[in-house]
Amino acid sequence: MEKKRIIAQVVAAILLYTVISLILEKDYTQPIILRELGEGLIFGIIYGLFIWIREKWKNKKE
Repeated sequence: MEKKRIIAQVVAAILLYTVISLILEKDYTQPIILRELGEGLIFGIIYGLFIWIREKWKNKKE
């Protein structure tokens, strides 16, 4: 998998996580938005590592 594709998936995951969290939170103050962005960033990093490890494992089997 290309780097660009992984990065695009991670950015999409961060945005989706943040938007869904804000909708569920029903509060749109600056501290809440920043907290949710931080959590989204952490989620995106973990998700990116998962994708990268999965691709390495898949390529190793082939």
